[in-house]
Amino acid sequence: MKFTILFLTLVFGGLLLAQDSKTLTLKSGDKITGQVVEETDTTLTIINPLMGQMVINKSDLKERVITVKLMSGDKIGGTLVSRSATEIVVATAFGNVSIPADQIDTIDEAGTSVQTVRHTPFGTTVVSSSAGSDEWFFSKERLMDVWFDPTGYTIGKNKLYMSGLSWGFGLTDKVQVTSRWTSYFINDFNIRPKVTFFKSGTIESETAAAAGIHMHTRGLPGKYKWVDDRWDDYNGNGVRGGYVRLGSTKNENGNYNDGFGEGDQMWFELFGAYTISKLRTGGDGRMNTTFGASAVMYPDEDIAPRLFAAFDTDVTQSVKVMAEIFYDAYYPETQNFGSDSKMATPLHFDIGFLTNRITFSEDFWIGFHFQRPFVSFYWKI
Repeated sequence: MKFTILFLTLVFGGLLLAQDSKTLTLKSGDKITGQVVEETDTTLTIINPLMGQMVINKSDLKERVITVKLMSGDKIGGTLVSRSATEIVVATAFGNVSIPADQIDTIDEAGTSVQTVRHTPFGTTVVSSSAGSDEWFFSKERLMDVWFDPTGYTIGKNKLYMSGLSWGFGLTDKVQVTSRWTSYFINDFNIRPKVTFFKSGTIESETAAAAGIHMHTRGLPGKYKWVDDRWDDYNGNGVRGGYVRLGSTKNENGNYNDGFGEGDQMWFELFGAYTISKLRTGGDGRMNTTFGASAVMYPDEDIAPRLFAAFDTDVTQSVKVMAEIFYDAYYPETQNFGSDSKMATPLHFDIGFLTNRITFSEDFWIGFHFQRPFVSFYWKI
């Protein structure tokens, strides 16, 4: 009999939660999920499947000041009252506002500004930042690339980006333009527009798809092909094979022109990516999985395709861990260059992390990973 009552209670509670489940956070740190059945100016009455009906004083609720950016571009700021899979309720200067989850683009946590002394490899500096929160929906950074492969997202409207190799600007929330500034030194005017053409879902789970093209007026791609006559030691030992950059040709001395600044043909790269982004259990950060492909097309060369699957997750608001597996027959490993040997497999792996905690600014991110160039960094404002 007791088992039957418990079973019915769980089933009934589950049905209630399925109808309009909300999660309330108390100042004590406790979280209570259930259906709000009554609300007054000072209290909330909620039914939890295990603890039954409870009356909670609004004064006991933890205040979380947030700014909600809508898909339309509008922003709503206030105190988070409650959150469910279908909506969030924000207390604003003009009353409580219910915002459908499928209309929300991002949620920023607002906090008091604090100054901390940070010791970094670049020296000691004083950094002003928002006070941390034990709950958060989005980290301080949403990736537009996992290392050098794209995600379904763009940089964001009016955001300026600068890295050790490229720079970029967000024209809108769905359109960005980047360019490899290091190639300017060889007169390679290049431009890489990217568009998020599809985005759907809610805070809990959303998907985004993007595509673009990287166009170059000259230069050689960062892809490599194997040739059997790469080296000639001129000592009677004959020729040896090795890797040369895609598009390189032999000169009158029989050597391959594959150095920086070589190549006078126009070429381009097509790419696309599909990202699945899910809110982690408890609402602290996100887990993102991306599937994508790219193809380099250079005159008189075979198409160089690349397929990849990447994963990144928020460890904290300032630390991301990333992993990737990719198929690329034109990407030799570092040891292949050193030994002039063919790569054993076109499958490659990469893993590493990205953070802004060891730098002089919260806008400056630095990462370390397994594949070359091993260290990456960028500044975004």
